[in-house]
Amino acid sequence: MSVSGGSEPTRPGPVGGVKTPPGEEAEGQRMPFLDHLGELRSRLFNALLGVMIASAVTIAFRNELYAMLVYPLDVAWKQTFPGTIIQLHYLSPVEVFMAPFKTALFAALLLGSPVVFYQLWAFIAPGLYPRERRYVVPFVLIAVLLFVGGAGFAYLYVLPASFKYFLQISNDPSWTGVTQIFGHKLDLHLVHDAVKVTPMITLDEYLGLSLTLLLVFGVVFELPMVLSVLAILGVVTPRMLWNFNRYAVLIAFVAGAVLTPGDLVVGQIAMGCSLTVLYNISILAALVVGRRKPAAEAAAGPDGEKAPPAVA
Repeated sequence: MSVSGGSEPTRPGPVGGVKTPPGEEAEGQRMPFLDHLGELRSRLFNALLGVMIASAVTIAFRNELYAMLVYPLDVAWKQTFPGTIIQLHYLSPVEVFMAPFKTALFAALLLGSPVVFYQLWAFIAPGLYPRERRYVVPFVLIAVLLFVGGAGFAYLYVLPASFKYFLQISNDPSWTGVTQIFGHKLDLHLVHDAVKVTPMITLDEYLGLSLTLLLVFGVVFELPMVLSVLAILGVVTPRMLWNFNRYAVLIAFVAGAVLTPGDLVVGQIAMGCSLTVLYNISILAALVVGRRKPAAEAAAGPDGEKAPPAVA
């Protein structure tokens, strides 16, 4: 009988002193599947509780938050139709009542995101080495910054540019008439001069579109963090990510077209470019956190103990 003393580090088992390979539990000590589901349910409940507590704060400022959400459209409207006041239409009285509360709920998700990401880390932490579990503060901090930063990028750049682009279509002369085809001058009117094309934006549609874009960009900006965690776990390597780069660019723009609601061309391009940049940042992050361990560290356990030599 021989006991192998391979160089692969081991993780602490569920029972003190018992060592098991990473990702596995000791024989007879494997956590049942139902226990995993129970742990997941507990973490989801804690995350939801954190968002609910945050919502108690954001609901108090729901009208101010709603005014902030309308601001990008207001800027685009004034640039396209100077001297006019923005008009949002509603088809149901409930829309007017629920709009500020929907905005406050999304703001609660941003405010409570530290609790959400901490619960996510606590769920995956048992599968990490003890020294890796110390990254909880950087993980939560960076994850929150990426999520809020993605939503902020959409709010400051994507929404105003998208609304301005689509509002200007109605003022574009080339949309209402054709004046030249293959170098020949024509006077072909697609819309009669007496017909005026006026945007009529409903409150519910605008709210749903804006909040969806903010949420999608916030989640997409988590790509570096997700790939960094996978690199820590050894699922991916920097070389693997780099070799997949050419396909990642294509997938990024396809995902931009799929994830961006409606026909927001500006949003689709912004999403594709953002994913491409984030993916390459992820390669650098994986290179840092997923670097190979030195031979001396690899021969030791996660607590610094040397692996037992092979016994014949």
